[in-house]
Amino acid sequence: MNSKKSNSTNGVSASGQTVSLNKAAYDKILQWVFEGKLAPGSFMSQNEISKLMDIPTQPLRDALRVLESEKMLTIHPRAGIQFRKPDLEFIRSTYQFRSIIESAAARHFAQYGHEDIIQSLIKEHKALIKKVEKSGITPTVLDEIEAIEQKFHGTMISSLNNEFVEVTATRLKYYIKLIQLEHHFTPNLVVNTLNEHIQILQACADRDQEAASAALIRHFKEALHRHMKLF
Repeated sequence: MNSKKSNSTNGVSASGQTVSLNKAAYDKILQWVFEGKLAPGSFMSQNEISKLMDIPTQPLRDALRVLESEKMLTIHPRAGIQFRKPDLEFIRSTYQFRSIIESAAARHFAQYGHEDIIQSLIKEHKALIKKVEKSGITPTVLDEIEAIEQKFHGTMISSLNNEFVEVTATRLKYYIKLIQLEHHFTPNLVVNTLNEHIQILQACADRDQEAASAALIRHFKEALHRHMKLF
């Protein structure tokens, strides 16, 4: 009996391998962007990117299409790829959209968030403030700042238990990381930001939905103003 040729290798389907390669290419491009290896505003051909990053043509092409749909870059036919450089309108739109989504998340978290989670976040913020005031901004502290930023916003967003919001929030997180590439953290800036987080969390602990939403919107307005001063 003749056996049919399989489209899988070691139990992994060809389509699964393609998806995996595309995801790997997508993740690698984002990593290089956020590490500053692909400078915002830079213009490169697809072949240049493929050789530089050692990514096969097809996975690269598919990853670039996804990133273009997410507004991280622009594909110019027969010309090249231009990576997104945040301008004032991009920054304003990003924070406006975040305010719409996360003000709702703050209200929900103030109403339904677990008390122990809220208090734990407050405690972590206060501990990091002490560390920044004592040690300043070090590479280790920078990692902790990013981690607590993601945990704070991610916890509130996750409380909504809405997959569509989660997807949108992930894209907005990429935009914020892109914006912050040209932003330099200072101890005073970090302490102010962490205290703004604490104000939101305290309102949640008090179960004051209006105060939590208002504090969240103030936090984003302050962040927007700080970024706009760079222009």
